[in-house]
Amino acid sequence: MTPSDVGSFFDRLTSDYTAVIERAFPRYRDMLRALLDYLSVHLPVAEVPEAAGEGHTSLNGILELGCGTGNLSVLLEQQYPNARLTLVDISAESLAVCRERLENSDRHQFVVADFRELSFAESSFAAVTSSIAIHHLPSPDKQGLFQRVARWLEPGGTLIFADQFRAVSETVYARHIELWKAASLEAGSNEAEFAMWMEHQRDHDHHDSLAQHAQWIEAAGLTEFDCVWRCLLWSVVMARRPLHVQP
Repeated sequence: MTPSDVGSFFDRLTSDYTAVIERAFPRYRDMLRALLDYLSVHLPVAEVPEAAGEGHTSLNGILELGCGTGNLSVLLEQQYPNARLTLVDISAESLAVCRERLENSDRHQFVVADFRELSFAESSFAAVTSSIAIHHLPSPDKQGLFQRVARWLEPGGTLIFADQFRAVSETVYARHIELWKAASLEAGSNEAEFAMWMEHQRDHDHHDSLAQHAQWIEAAGLTEFDCVWRCLLWSVVMARRPLHVQP
């Protein structure tokens, strides 16, 4: 499946994405809360000053990869009301909804793009975040993205993202899927809706293990890799760009 196919899939879900994802993954909100809680470990709210003016990239900016309709974006804006957000998504329709939901949309930057096409100056962001999006990239493209993210982060900056990960054991991975389906149906989903997610997963999801992600992220030059929250396929992981970067 091509990036445009991925965008088309999420365009179709734009009007009721939040309800669909909360049925599909009942602990979705817990996951986002964990991401925000651990982001604040290295980026306390008090350390984010007023956002810079138009045309100026604040060193305290936050980049969100795959913002969708803005579920995480809204929470980021609430937690960091003075920060400038750069919000990227491949779905123009989802990005338009995200813009409408944000109180300070004129302050933020909205970018319709494939992650693989992104380019920012070195040390542009205090944090790079994402929620259930990076797994759409094949393994080599994930590695390339982490290499670029390491450059985009300012020294001491944080990469933190929530995503789906493959279990090391295929038996455990299959059990994750079974338990996921049971939880989804209990939350109000149905067989047809769950089958839609399985088809979506088969066509363009690329699940790699936590250990593989740790290897790629550390190879990119980030340190302090940690998994700070986990439920079945979903985890929240984080790492930092060292304060003192070797030339």
